[in-house]
Amino acid sequence: MQPATHGLRLTLTQLFGGIAAVALAYVLCFKLNEWVFSVAKVSDHISWVFLPAAIRMLAVLLLGWAGVAGLYLGSLSMLGTTFTVDPVEALIIAAISSVPCLVAARIVQRLQGVSSDLSGMTGRQLLIFGVAGGLASSAAHTVYFAVTAHSTAPLAGFLPMFVGDTVGTLIMLYLGALALNRLFPKRPEA
Repeated sequence: MQPATHGLRLTLTQLFGGIAAVALAYVLCFKLNEWVFSVAKVSDHISWVFLPAAIRMLAVLLLGWAGVAGLYLGSLSMLGTTFTVDPVEALIIAAISSVPCLVAARIVQRLQGVSSDLSGMTGRQLLIFGVAGGLASSAAHTVYFAVTAHSTAPLAGFLPMFVGDTVGTLIMLYLGALALNRLFPKRPEA
């Protein structure tokens, strides 16, 4: 899956601007999520609602590996503020928070027959992308925490993480659709 640039090559400015925009969007969504949904937290890094999950999928769908780079940087910056980890572990967790979504997007894109420029993608397909991204991210985090023994019950985090990613994506998609309908209302046909 190539970035949805409609066959155009990104300039270096566009590439780095996209990476920076994704990182900033991820951090802002993360902070918003902490503020609005603090009551939905299961632990310091698991919540029943996780808005940044939508940024993950949109970033990789629109920018491919550049989206992963932005997510990686955004995740890395949030790791230091949310809980203490050693530098190597931070690099691994940031990778787990970004790469699985691209893998899921490529698989879903191939299975759903979505073109590389995303033209003709339906709302149903976007929902499938979101669920697949949540599943991939939750599975990768669960495996990592189980293998490294960071959790006494790593499988217990899978369900709330998956639900949180899915619900967060649905909320963001709904808000995005609502904003688009407000900004570009359909005109009644004469």
